[in-house]
Amino acid sequence: MSVNTEIPVDTLEPERILELILSALGDLIEYELAVVLGLDGRNILSVRKAAGPLANERLSRYSINLRDRGDLASILERGEPHLFSEDEDHVDTYEGIIDLPHGHSCLVAPLSVAGTRIGLLTLDHRSCGRFTPGLVRFIGSMATLISLSVAQSDERAKLQITNADLVRQRNALLTPGYEPIAGLVGSSAAWIRAVESLRLAADADVPVLILGETGTGKELAARSVHRLSARAGGPFVALNCSALAPSLAESELFGHERGSFTGASGQRRGRFELADGGTLFLDEIGDLPLELQPKLLRVLQEGSLERLGGERTVRVNVRIVAATHVDLEAAVRSGRFREDLYYRLGVFPVRLPPLRERPGDALLLAELFLSEIQKRPGFGSVAMDANAAAILDTLSWPGNVRELRNVIERAAILARGTMISPVHLGIQAAPADSPPPKAGGHPRTLADAQREAIENALVRSHGRLYGTGGAAELLGMKPSTLQSRMKKLGITSGGSRRKEVDT
Repeated sequence: MSVNTEIPVDTLEPERILELILSALGDLIEYELAVVLGLDGRNILSVRKAAGPLANERLSRYSINLRDRGDLASILERGEPHLFSEDEDHVDTYEGIIDLPHGHSCLVAPLSVAGTRIGLLTLDHRSCGRFTPGLVRFIGSMATLISLSVAQSDERAKLQITNADLVRQRNALLTPGYEPIAGLVGSSAAWIRAVESLRLAADADVPVLILGETGTGKELAARSVHRLSARAGGPFVALNCSALAPSLAESELFGHERGSFTGASGQRRGRFELADGGTLFLDEIGDLPLELQPKLLRVLQEGSLERLGGERTVRVNVRIVAATHVDLEAAVRSGRFREDLYYRLGVFPVRLPPLRERPGDALLLAELFLSEIQKRPGFGSVAMDANAAAILDTLSWPGNVRELRNVIERAAILARGTMISPVHLGIQAAPADSPPPKAGGHPRTLADAQREAIENALVRSHGRLYGTGGAAELLGMKPSTLQSRMKKLGITSGGSRRKEVDT
């Protein structure tokens, strides 16, 4: 037996190091079987590595219950190597697996790290007297090296399992079709930054303030924060503060007791109690009545409330995600919103950009809406012609994503489930400031827009399709869908276009 000393040490796996140690041990001690057993739990020894001419396949699956082997358990407990004498009565360690003659040479050494027993090293030879008492101390030193290798291997295995779990979680979070971020479609830099901020906000169990114009998708963003957070298994309760009647607003938020006001025929839990253990989404928080703001601040600070007409304090564990389209700082300056509540809610502000600041995203969103409409009876053939597609990305969309969805829905109905043209969008011609047609006088087609978006994403991702920062993530598409679209448009992973063949 010899060791290949030319193998770079930093490239060796712990199991390979263990194999090399046993091989080197064979150069010093004439054994026919060397076995390293790991201690699983407190009572089971399982074979980790075997070497020597007597090693076989059955041995690799062998385990020993220490309850049945008091002699081995005693050696482990003492923590010192033991050389069995020829006349010492003991059960063969590998009885039933390897046929060893009576009185054969057998040496056993416990494996431990920092006082913790982790296994056993056994050396066997069919001949008598092969191992001398003088070897016992040497084997004890070798057992220390083997113990370190076994411990390193165990830690590496645990780390690999942990890493695999983290990779699965990361891949799930980065998969565009993953439910918690489903619907957050876009490839523009501004939108990608906003989505990353939402992911960061989800990890921190603090209030989140989502800022953005009407129709930018604030409730969808709030639901994504909830689904990505540790509270995902709890309730998500939404309340639009602008729709609250001033006389009933306190009851809606905090609940009421029977008889607390005219018509209160029974006890009623408020939105805070309904959201206990989960997330309460307060939309249009800027419209919350001023007289309720101190009570909301108390719940945020103390985690407790009192129902309207009640005297008992109710504890709640709720995360607040608030949203508004108004300038809360201006509302604070004018006295319409409490400054202390503003700072309490704005621990982690996230701004959702309007659609006009998201170049190329209108086309991606329109395609998403069309794919949803195509699933409805009678709309399976609905599509958008090149002229209509060319117009979408040139408009300012003051109503943002909500307006775009409504326009696509109406256009699909007007087109009777067939081809949508500019007239169905309610637009006869492109605005005066729209980009000029491409060279040659041809209008910009939907395929051109898709190709440009994909090629831009490939450039930004350096040609990567999968994983974090990959083109699929940037475009909000499943990787398989992106590959299919690239094949259809003749785009390679490098972003170049295949030459078209005339037919």
